Amino acid sequence: MKFNKMTLMIFKEWLACKLSGKSLDVRQTWVETPLKFETMTEYLNWFDTTDSVESTLRKAELDWRHRFASFPYFAKQKKSQALEIGFGGGRLLCQASRDFDHVYGVDIHRAFDMTREFLTSQGCENFDLVHRDDIGSIPDGSIDLIYSFIVFQHFDTMEEVDYYLNHIKRLLATDGIAHIYFGKNKGEGVKVTPTNMFTLRDCSLFIAPELMREHLEKQFSVLEFRDSLPKDPTTDQGESGQAMVIFQNPK
Repeated sequence: MKFNKMTLMIFKEWLACKLSGKSLDVRQTWVETPLKFETMTEYLNWFDTTDSVESTLRKAELDWRHRFASFPYFAKQKKSQALEIGFGGGRLLCQASRDFDHVYGVDIHRAFDMTREFLTSQGCENFDLVHRDDIGSIPDGSIDLIYSFIVFQHFDTMEEVDYYLNHIKRLLATDGIAHIYFGKNKGEGVKVTPTNMFTLRDCSLFIAPELMREHLEKQFSVLEFRDSLPKDPTTDQGESGQAMVIFQNPK
């Protein structure tokens, strides 16, 4: 049986934790691990399972079309600037850059140079990558669409959710829209994966959909909310572990 570099890395981290009795720091795994990959395919595979750059691009096109661009609001939305929370390797940012005049990507990891290499290799030039801690440098009221897919489920606290919600409120332009996917807790409240049970790439934050909706309605107008989504949006097959909400600042 063949194991790729990421599989071996996950196993080694798991074994080291078991032998030492230590736990992984959820946030640090997302900050540091992307720096360990040397090839573009390995790098992209860390963020979203793939076996080639070409496969990443095909999947990104499908995800962008079915998870965002097919929604009714999208055709009418002003397309000056967009912002992605958790751009990872840049696959969806690449898609967004073709629909918007300018795109921002925000993330916590330290391998921005690899993402820049990927984006420029695809002819993308109208982008800026911003570290999570520097999101305040983006002007107030300047973003027409803020989106995030398979990212909120990797946060380690609700405080991180609120950190981004506060910036979403600040950043959205008049009539701007936020379109966010988040990890779904089928029970009540918020479920956080204990650090002693966390392994590399695991989901770590699950929010009961109705709780998330109620949380958002305290400061936003919720336009659309779905607590049941297909795992494969092209066939409507399977059940996704995510829920989705579209919202904007109250008018």
